[in-house]
Amino acid sequence: MDTSMAYSYGIAASLGISSHLLYFIRGEHHTQALRILQLSLVLPVVSVTALCQFGQYSVISAVQTTACVALSYVGSLWTSMIIYRLFFHPLRKFPGPPLAKVSKLYHVLCCRKPDNHRVKARWHERYGDFVRIGPNELSVISPTAQTTILGPKSRCLKSGWYDYVKNQPLESLHAARDVQTHDARRRVWDRGFSIKALRDYEVRVLKYGNELVEGLSSLSRQPTKASEWFSYYSFDVMGDLAFGQSFDMLKRGETHTAIHLLHNGMAPLAMLAPVVWVIPVLAALPSYLKPSIAKGFDTFIAWCAEQVERRRRMKLEIPDITSWLLTDLETSQQHPKEALKWLHGDARLIVVAGADTVAATLTPLFYHLAADPTLVEKLRAEIKTIWKEGTPFNVWDFQNADYLNGVINETLRLHPAVPSGVQRLTPPEGVTIDGVFVPGDVNIMVPNWAIGRSPKIYPSPHAFLPSRWSTQPELITHRTAFAPFSLGPFGCIGRNLALMELRTVVCLLVSRLDVRLAEGEDGTELRENSKDLFTMCCGEVRLVFEERG
Repeated sequence: MDTSMAYSYGIAASLGISSHLLYFIRGEHHTQALRILQLSLVLPVVSVTALCQFGQYSVISAVQTTACVALSYVGSLWTSMIIYRLFFHPLRKFPGPPLAKVSKLYHVLCCRKPDNHRVKARWHERYGDFVRIGPNELSVISPTAQTTILGPKSRCLKSGWYDYVKNQPLESLHAARDVQTHDARRRVWDRGFSIKALRDYEVRVLKYGNELVEGLSSLSRQPTKASEWFSYYSFDVMGDLAFGQSFDMLKRGETHTAIHLLHNGMAPLAMLAPVVWVIPVLAALPSYLKPSIAKGFDTFIAWCAEQVERRRRMKLEIPDITSWLLTDLETSQQHPKEALKWLHGDARLIVVAGADTVAATLTPLFYHLAADPTLVEKLRAEIKTIWKEGTPFNVWDFQNADYLNGVINETLRLHPAVPSGVQRLTPPEGVTIDGVFVPGDVNIMVPNWAIGRSPKIYPSPHAFLPSRWSTQPELITHRTAFAPFSLGPFGCIGRNLALMELRTVVCLLVSRLDVRLAEGEDGTELRENSKDLFTMCCGEVRLVFEERG
């Protein structure tokens, strides 16, 4: 090796270390992933061309020289990153899988199933309440973590995870990181979830609840894929309240393509959640280069846009959720294209949050009722004291029904609709959680699946005990740890609508039908094969419904 080449390799190695210490460890750079990838592809070509044109190198020599320089740069960059992350990073003292401290790719490999919620739960069982699950990422399940990280007084903000919509033709309330932008959009949504609006939705929620009862009654005494029927219900309600038209799955007893589109569209978040910056890169690729997982995401987004555009052409007498979004579109001061991006993005949010989450709760709820008939007996006894036979059903009468709410809460504890939780960024000054200081500018989350099974918070954590929410409060040591709809200004705006749907279905089904486990059903599919697609996609549960005698 001549002196000039050694000098070139040394310069490249120095640049690798310098770029890490002076650039990559300062601030956020995930939104630059596409540009960095482009430079990584273009610069070697420029180098080879320049060496051939001006350095009198042969093509082979130019390629070899460029490759060696690139390896010197990348090798020193990665070496610097590994040393820093293991020995000098502010999170170096937090326990966690060793490889996860070095790279998020380890987390990706662990979530191939996809079962991110179970992966995190196993890590917490091994390493404790505070687990370092990435170079700059903590998962926390200590008692006050929810209120400290997500509560109304928290100074934590949405992390870079929410930039997954970059390079997509949409914006949404869910993905808005800027507080002022989020608050402005939230005010638009608030009108669609006011008490008056919810009372307008009540009749339609009840209508589809009765259709669900009728559909399951028609299958009386037959083993039924309960998760499918609960998806039919939640999608029909969502279609009516969001797009002005039901998908009629309950009437037909068939799966609409919308369900497949949703699950295929959410697959990227399942597989790439630990490295969500990859999604904008895939989105920017031309269609012929996109992997199938990215095409599924695009197809889902396009379908949501089609649904909301069809809804724009409708004139409804009774407002639905989208009515308020359309009113904002018409009066918006934004450029029409920008305003339309928000409408299309929020249409996607309605589908994800309004359909899958309810089905993901009803499925395990009725599994537990079928597995323990005494739960059904207690529910019926309470329902009889509130709703007299032959009188109109009013879901508002059940807001304070202790046992009914206990069954729902216990289901949300053990089977949260968003099992891995949501990610936040700690403020520059850091935060203290249960006496443990977490440095500033760290990605942090509370995995709902894992914290719901913490024995420090819930004695007998794996037992389904609705009474812990009413007559046995000693079975919850820290009630503020329960936050299935998140907390604070970024909390779930559809909480009251979701509870309305859940209370309606439980009351109607329990009052009119008996339910039991199908032969051979032991909950294995529900426990082992439910998929974490950001929202939970439940494994198959086979139940038998029968008209009460």
